[in-house]
Amino acid sequence: MPSDERVLSALSGLRPAIDRYRLAASGTLERARAMLAFEPGPGRTRAALGEFAGGRIDPERFALVSAGTDPLDMTGREVVEHVVEVIEDILGARDEQFFIPVGQAGNAAETIRARLAGLGAAHAAARILDLVKRHGYDLLRHGSPSDGYPFERWTAAERALAPPLVVRLDGSALDALELAPLVDGCVRLVLIVDGPAAPAPLARLVSPGTLIAQVDDASLLAGLAEFDGPAVIAVMQGQEARFVHDPRAGTAPWQRIRVDRMPAVPPRKTLGSRTAWQQRDDLAHLKALVEPPSLAHSAAGAGNGHADPTDRLTAWLIEQSGQAGVA
Repeated sequence: MPSDERVLSALSGLRPAIDRYRLAASGTLERARAMLAFEPGPGRTRAALGEFAGGRIDPERFALVSAGTDPLDMTGREVVEHVVEVIEDILGARDEQFFIPVGQAGNAAETIRARLAGLGAAHAAARILDLVKRHGYDLLRHGSPSDGYPFERWTAAERALAPPLVVRLDGSALDALELAPLVDGCVRLVLIVDGPAAPAPLARLVSPGTLIAQVDDASLLAGLAEFDGPAVIAVMQGQEARFVHDPRAGTAPWQRIRVDRMPAVPPRKTLGSRTAWQQRDDLAHLKALVEPPSLAHSAAGAGNGHADPTDRLTAWLIEQSGQAGVA
C-alpha cells in the first residue's frame, strides 16, 4: 500500500467511485455463480422429475423447454468458471490496483490505458457471460476473460462505471493532450504530481462537461461523488496555476472556472515535451477562458455598427442568447 499521504487522501476521496465499480463487478460475479449453480442440466431435471418420468419424458428436452435456454456445454462452463476466477481476483485485490506509479521514463497515458484494460476485465466478463448464455461465445473472436479489455472498446455504460485511478508522475511527464482520449464517461483521474510542471497543463482539457482542476491537495474530491461526468484533478506542489473548472457552476466558461493563483513569472524554458511558448500559450488559454464577456467589445465585435447604446445592448443580448442570424 502506498504511504504517500497525498495518494492515500486521493484514494479515500475516490472511495464512492471505487465502491461503484466494485459493486458492478460483484453483480457480474453473482451472475456467473448463479449460472453455474442453477444450470438446468438433464441430470438435475431427471432428479427433479423422479421415477414418474422414467421412460416417459426425455430429461434433456424437458430441461431445455422448462429453462427456456440450452444448458451450458463443457466449454461454456469452463468459461464461466474462468470468469468467476477473474472477478474474484479483482474484488480480492486491495486498493493498490487503483494506484499507478509512473517512472520518469514512463508514459502516463500508456500506463493508464494498460491498467484500465486490466480492470476492464470486469466489464468484459459481463459481456462474455451474455455470449455464453446465448451460445455465441468464441474464444478467438471474443478472447478470454483474463485478456484485458481496452478502454477504446468500452461502451458508454461501461465508461460510466469506469474504475477511478490515482496516478503519481513526474511533473515534466504531464502531457494533458495524451490524456484527452481517456476523458469520457465517469473516468476519474487524480494526478499526484512530483516536481515542477508546466504552469497550466490541464487547461487544454477544459470543456463544458468535464471537471478539471489543478489544486494543492485532494480535498476537492469530497464533492466529486455527486458529479456525473469525467474528471481530471492534478495535485501539485510547485508554482503552477491553481484553478478549478466545475461544469456545475455555470453555463459560460468564465462562470465555471475559478482561478486561485497564476504564476508570477512566465515560463522561459522547455519542460518535458512542452516548449516555453506552449506553456505560455496554455496560460493564455486559461486567461481567455476566465475572461468575462465585455458589453462594449461584444457589441463592437458583432460588426453591426450600432451607434445607439440601446441597439448595442440589444445586439449583445441577441448574441448571448445564440439567436444571432435567426430570421
